[in-house]
Amino acid sequence: MTTERKELLPGIYRAFQTATLAELETRLALAGAREEKVFYRELINLKLQLAQEKIVGEMLL
Repeated sequence: MTTERKELLPGIYRAFQTATLAELETRLALAGAREEKVFYRELINLKLQLAQEKIVGEMLL
C-alpha cells in the first residue's frame, strides 16, 4: 500500500464518522453512477446499524 493510500483511508473513516444521515442521503440523491448510489446506500445502512447497536446495547457486526 502506498503512503498516499495509507493516509487516505483514515481520512475516509473520519469523514464517515462525522457525516450525518441527512448528508449521506443528499449524496445518495445526487449520485449519478449506479456504483456511487450503492456506495452511499451502504454507508447509510452502516450508519443506521451503528446507531441501532448503541440503542440495543449489543454488537450486530
